Amino acid sequence: MSRNATEAQGRKAEAQHRETMEELDRQISALRERISKAMDLECYLLAIGDDSIEGELVDKVFDDLSATDASGEGLCVVLDSSGGDIDAAYNLALLLRRYGSKRLTFIVPRWAKSAATLLACGGDKIMMTPVAELGPIDPQITEENLMERRIERFSPLHIESTLELIRQEYKRGNDRLADGLMRRLQFPLTLGRFKKSLDIGMDYARKLLLTRMFKGEEKTAADIAEKLTSGYADHSYCIGYTDAIDIGLKVDELSDDMLRDVWAMHKLCKNKHEILNRQKQEAINERFKEYPPELLELISETIGKPS
Repeated sequence: MSRNATEAQGRKAEAQHRETMEELDRQISALRERISKAMDLECYLLAIGDDSIEGELVDKVFDDLSATDASGEGLCVVLDSSGGDIDAAYNLALLLRRYGSKRLTFIVPRWAKSAATLLACGGDKIMMTPVAELGPIDPQITEENLMERRIERFSPLHIESTLELIRQEYKRGNDRLADGLMRRLQFPLTLGRFKKSLDIGMDYARKLLLTRMFKGEEKTAADIAEKLTSGYADHSYCIGYTDAIDIGLKVDELSDDMLRDVWAMHKLCKNKHEILNRQKQEAINERFKEYPPELLELISETIGKPS
């Protein structure tokens, strides 16, 4: 194929991609307006999928809301996120409260896990589809194990369970095993800092719950914050609608037209994210084609071949 033909094909593909994205945005916007009307609240879409809640997201949301004509009295947030940084999530909750000073509702189509659950605790109420999931908010730690040259990911909750295992081995008289486990524990002061991060997450959750969803109900807010932070065996635990009710959160299940609109929006946003991610991967693959074979071979040995 000639260079001109290739460039023409590329322009055509780019135009088709742009038209597809514009159509998706149009449909999402129409559904957002319907949800806003049904809720009688300004509707803000915070569907970030696998992207992380970070400081940059706080900046973006602030810019978005500052540019709207929202009254600042009522806001519903359609939230779909796998989580992120708890400090950023807490800051974002405080920001959204400024634009939902009288009413702030979070709508969860599918995921509001980890730090996104903390964010949802900042509202007056959470509305969920039958398949929506919240999750424990114990912070996740990513650290490089210098001795073994690998990356470790764990919850601070695992630290206490490991220490308990070592204590039990000493009690059973298995000193050699316990000593071996102790030697594998690195940087005790760092482990203490990791454990302290649980207290930070719990305090954020307690403050948010105490000042909106359970205003003035100190014990209720504290109990729910503790349950969400340290009451589950695994970070991926699915907290569905009935589980959320059982731990005391104020939640409603979406139904009828609202459910159909929220779920349709979720699928459109998912489709949009898949297209964007595919486009990013294609761009990466094109860049790889420019690299010399010896560099590609080195990359494949270290991080694996590009898809």
